[in-house]
Amino acid sequence: MLRSGSLRLVIFLALCTSLFFGGLPAHSQTTTNINKVVSLLQTDQYDFKTTRSPSVWTVDFKGEHMGAIKVIVALGEGDDALLVIFVTAVEKRRLPVTTDFMRTLLEQTHNYDRVKIEYDHDGDLSVRIDSSLRVTDAKEFRVIVDQVKNASDELYGTIAPQLLN
Repeated sequence: MLRSGSLRLVIFLALCTSLFFGGLPAHSQTTTNINKVVSLLQTDQYDFKTTRSPSVWTVDFKGEHMGAIKVIVALGEGDDALLVIFVTAVEKRRLPVTTDFMRTLLEQTHNYDRVKIEYDHDGDLSVRIDSSLRVTDAKEFRVIVDQVKNASDELYGTIAPQLLN
């Protein structure tokens, strides 16, 4: 029979072991997911930049209407990590708050497949697509990046006359 001190030591060791070995798969999964996104970016030969976050990258493009288009690629956490690819099309301060403008946005949302046109948490207008990293291959990744980039540029061209300076 274990004494009280020995029992506490066994419980402590069991807890440490479960915490240590329980934490490894999540870290390993995160590293694997990050490596997959970097591989997707490299496969499509994007000139991407890393950010302060190891799970966020940017890719710069030139647009017909926007000029500079910064596509952000952000990776969520977990076994079935979500890949969020978006462009901040217009900052909040330039957005009119009129029913005509809102109607234009709703009409534009109807014109695009898979693309979300939204106000983000800062109130900026953004265009995004979410995808499960698990099922995203290089071809799908390129399609998503192109759709977000092109939809952002086209949307900007449509709404530019209504934007505030």
